[in-house]
Amino acid sequence: MKLDGKNIQAAMMELIDDYKLDPNQLLDIACQGIKSWFKKDYPEFKKSEILVDIKADGTVAIYKATDVVEEVEDPETQISLADAKKIRKDTEIWERLLEDVTPESMELSRIATMTAAQTIKQTLKNIEKEKFYEKFQGKEWELLKARVTRVYGDSVVLDVNSTTVVLPPEWQIPWKTYEPGEEICVFLKGVKSEWGASNLEISQTNADYIAAILEKCIPELANWTVNIEKIARMAGIKTKVIVSTNDEKVDPVGVMVGYKGERINEILSLLDGEKVDFIEYDEDPEVFLRDLLKPTQIQSVEFSDKKAVIKVSEEQKPLAIWKKASNIKLASQIMWISLEII
Repeated sequence: MKLDGKNIQAAMMELIDDYKLDPNQLLDIACQGIKSWFKKDYPEFKKSEILVDIKADGTVAIYKATDVVEEVEDPETQISLADAKKIRKDTEIWERLLEDVTPESMELSRIATMTAAQTIKQTLKNIEKEKFYEKFQGKEWELLKARVTRVYGDSVVLDVNSTTVVLPPEWQIPWKTYEPGEEICVFLKGVKSEWGASNLEISQTNADYIAAILEKCIPELANWTVNIEKIARMAGIKTKVIVSTNDEKVDPVGVMVGYKGERINEILSLLDGEKVDFIEYDEDPEVFLRDLLKPTQIQSVEFSDKKAVIKVSEEQKPLAIWKKASNIKLASQIMWISLEII
């Protein structure tokens, strides 16, 4: 394969469009690729410092850089003053000399071509990785907008800020059908790097996803008028949020629900119908437990070591347990005790 300056320019323009790169940045990438080719085909320069210059007309020049010294210790990086003057008469001691070593024939061997291509690909991959981190740096633990692009097997492929991300099954809302083109929100747990490939850790199922939605919809959480004490969740079914306040004039549950329920309606619209209960924290365990299970009518509560036995009528049992036992399970998670309905 012959190295052609005009072909290099055309390829560079295509990469500028594809990768949205700065022309100077891409010029450096092309020079790195040519350098790796040159060292592969001309092993005598393997340890030398090689500089590549791609001129405006596409002409390629290759130089070996050496330091002019009185006594040569490393022939690969140094040259004596006497030898340097044979290359350029006005050379001075300690100067950096550039010797033109551009081959007369710019024919690339097959192996050298593959080496150059690999160098360019790896450099572009590193640039993509840097841009990836720049795009999402500082956005950890935030709610991000995403669009479903396709569903592949049990994984959902999303477009998040023009970045393709896979939402794995374990972080999808159970029983939800994801449709291509659908706009959703995801919680950014973090940015990870595995085996050199960057990726986003996103979720729709953890409690932090709920907290991020609430912070988006409830300004009183930002100024600490109302605090979230704990969140227990069965994704797609029900979430219980424990709230409190230090202001006696503030009803924390009322703040979360909003005037005529406008806030809870906004929250539910982002959760595809998942039920959300807001409960004010109470230091009295029995009062707190009764509030956790509202609107169940509880006849009595008996506490023992890490367990509470709750007596309700037969008619009230389905309400106390609720769908997939979510009511009793979430209440148990919040109170850190075992609950039994009788």
